[in-house]
Amino acid sequence: MCGPHGRAVLTGARQRSIVAVLALHAGTPVAVDRLVDVLWGDDPPRTAVRSLHSHVARVRQALADCGMPGALMTKPGGYQLDAAVDAAAFERTRDLSLWRGEPLEGTELFGWGRAEIDRLREQRIAALEAYWGDRLDRPNAIEELERLVVGHPTRERLVGLLMRALHRDGRHSDALEVFRRLRDRLADELGVDPGPDLLALHTAILRRDPVLHSAKPAQLPARAGHFTGRAAEFAALAGLPPIVVVSGVAGVGKTTFAVEWARRVADRFPDGQVFLDLQRLTPAQALTEMLHSLGVPADRVPADPAALYRTLLHGKRVLILLDDVRRARDVLPLVPGDQGNLLLITSRDTLSALGTRHAVHTVSLDLLSEPEACDLLADILGEPRVRAESDATAELVVHCGRLPLALRIAAARLAIRPGRRIADLVRELTRNDPLDVLTVDGDDRTVRTVFASAHRTLSPQAARLFRVLGEHPGANFPADLADAMGPGLDELVASHLVSETGNGRYALHDLIRLFARQSGDIGDGVERLLDRYLTIAHAAGEVLNPRHDLVTRPHCDDLPFAADRVEVLAYLDAERDNVLHVIRLAARSGLHRETWQLAYLLTSYFEARGNWAARVEQCEHAVKAARALGDQRAEAEMLRGQGIALQMTSRIAEAMVVQRQALVLVREAGDLRGEARLHNNIGNAHSELREFGLALESYRAAMEVHGAAGDEVGVALARRNLGYTYVRMGKPDLAASPLFAALETFRAKENPRLEAATLMSLGNAFHQLADLEPALRFFGDALRISREVTDHRFEADALTGLGVTQLALGDPAVARECLTGALVVCRALGDGHREASTLRELAEADLALGDLAAARDHLVAAVAARTQAPDEFELAQVHRTFAGLEGRCGRWTEAARHWAQAVTLFTSCRRS
Repeated sequence: MCGPHGRAVLTGARQRSIVAVLALHAGTPVAVDRLVDVLWGDDPPRTAVRSLHSHVARVRQALADCGMPGALMTKPGGYQLDAAVDAAAFERTRDLSLWRGEPLEGTELFGWGRAEIDRLREQRIAALEAYWGDRLDRPNAIEELERLVVGHPTRERLVGLLMRALHRDGRHSDALEVFRRLRDRLADELGVDPGPDLLALHTAILRRDPVLHSAKPAQLPARAGHFTGRAAEFAALAGLPPIVVVSGVAGVGKTTFAVEWARRVADRFPDGQVFLDLQRLTPAQALTEMLHSLGVPADRVPADPAALYRTLLHGKRVLILLDDVRRARDVLPLVPGDQGNLLLITSRDTLSALGTRHAVHTVSLDLLSEPEACDLLADILGEPRVRAESDATAELVVHCGRLPLALRIAAARLAIRPGRRIADLVRELTRNDPLDVLTVDGDDRTVRTVFASAHRTLSPQAARLFRVLGEHPGANFPADLADAMGPGLDELVASHLVSETGNGRYALHDLIRLFARQSGDIGDGVERLLDRYLTIAHAAGEVLNPRHDLVTRPHCDDLPFAADRVEVLAYLDAERDNVLHVIRLAARSGLHRETWQLAYLLTSYFEARGNWAARVEQCEHAVKAARALGDQRAEAEMLRGQGIALQMTSRIAEAMVVQRQALVLVREAGDLRGEARLHNNIGNAHSELREFGLALESYRAAMEVHGAAGDEVGVALARRNLGYTYVRMGKPDLAASPLFAALETFRAKENPRLEAATLMSLGNAFHQLADLEPALRFFGDALRISREVTDHRFEADALTGLGVTQLALGDPAVARECLTGALVVCRALGDGHREASTLRELAEADLALGDLAAARDHLVAAVAARTQAPDEFELAQVHRTFAGLEGRCGRWTEAARHWAQAVTLFTSCRRS
């Protein structure tokens, strides 16, 4: 026994025996009577206990002398040794290097002590059997096993190992002779035959069974140099499902993830780990390679290799990693029959067909999160370098699309040039084709090549659809659009070239989209994309407002919505961000007719939903397209739409210019209906500029021309606008007659949207007349109808009207609730003008409730919103309310300043 100062000097067999038995129970007290039994046997002397104490004292001193004082402790009724013991370590690890000589050599033990020696010997020989069972192909295996069999001639597992080793070495007769000697010895000495396992082995050797050649492979590739993230995916595999499919887009790190996990769990598969790249193998070749990996020689592969494969794996624990599987049928023959094995598969395809036959756990790898992507770059390049250029690092992550392969290649390019700035690589990616930039000299695994390998496996139909979808300019697209372009969407999704984003929508990764655009001629793909959008927009317009009839298209049965306003608006809401991109694509492609028609057909949607800033740009493209075609009627219509959008974004002066340009064109064309609409729009612009006299003239002109054109709804709309302007002028008594007349027409013509608009104007008129109960009723009806037709702009106006009226009725709590709802809708619309007005009204409700802090927050926000949607009159109202707030707070100087600003702005409005 060794301590810090060397070996303990123990005198005599008794002292060594005491240390031995206490060491076998290290950390646990051993009773005195048990020690007497093991040291003296069944007939101990009367002085045994006293002699034991004396020996223990000498052992304690010997341990103290070698640097282990206190190791041997007296416990109630016995003794305890605290020390690190090789035998205990061996039981945990089966490390044969811990053995030196015979167990407990130099001791004299009786009873249970001898049983302990036998137990240790059995553990050692079992460990030797396990050791050589994994190393039968070593050059010295036969020699060592022969030596062990000499020492243990009737130990059947040792004999079996020797027989296997001899057979593998081609010494079949020697193997059979070893069996014969054992059989004879057992018969002579014990009168028994060898056990069934050894008999089966003997029969297999006689038949030269290939199963005897099974080996313990260790083929897993090395881990990736840097690995980041995927904690949730690893956690989902904690239960070790027997079949795991790791799928994901090309370059997402499927193989890297699979190898990392396989390395982490490899110790749970002591019979080996096999790795096969199935991209270069047929199923038959893969099965043959698998048998070779398991030790079957080429000349012993049978006609039915699948049966032998399952036999070799039966009762084993082998991890099998099949990389880059293309189809489910390629892997079916390689599924083990025994669930103790693990089949780990990587594939760009989801291999859903595999799940119809077996229980499969699928891990779908997504792109790295932004923090994970930055961590990966920091791991490769070093934290200081990444931290020093944190903004450039974030841009690099965006350019690489959070795709692990792209990030690793970018990092490799930076790593080989330590002096290069990250920002320089970002500029290179910005100015050049990223697929050309994301390469490393000497490495043929680039982003382009991995995408190309996925593309090559597609059917012709899916490949064609892939190229067309690559031209789609939006962030995502609906399934019906892809289906209208041709078959293949499911195949693209299964191959992870297209990903499902939820709610029936799909997307291409930015780098994949770029690859798709470069992967071949798409023919009329852009025209087909635009034609589908025109079909959808026309069908939607027929539901939302059939008055927009300048463009006609054939009827289409293949629509993603019913003829229902709510369904139509919900569909277009999902497509709202795409519309501008699609119109840009049409303009960029020189498809002028498609450009203006698509913008025109979407008019009704924007009337209902807003988003006027995007509408301005759409109409700009449409006007240029109509001019390029020389189509004055289309140009006038799109100038009109542009004017409305400019007005709704508080660019009133610009709106007036384009509306007058349109008016000239429609008069030249003799388009009475178009002329009347423009009079209406010009009147709206005058009204917003508070040029009420000019506004009234425009509305009267609109009524006259609409009447001449026989357009009753147009006449009613001009009447509604006339009444609306009287309300803004503070002349509600003049507003009632035209408003009621307009309401009657809209109801008769079943136009609920304009009915709601008229009801709101009536509500405002009666509010000004201080007749609040009818006002409340009008606003309530307007809100109900607006929600029925899902017109969010009118919904916001109705909620605001209700809130203002409830405040006037003395219920500021209900008022604030209504106004808060209106604010949510305004912000969703992106309507800065309505948002600023609603914020001011909210501040009035806050003041009525005594919530001065909330009032201040809302007024500050209202001032900020007015910078984006300027209106001097409305801003004056904000400063007037601000003055009241500061007065309530006793801040008289600030109150005076706001009041002065309000007066200045009111005066400016009157002068203009």
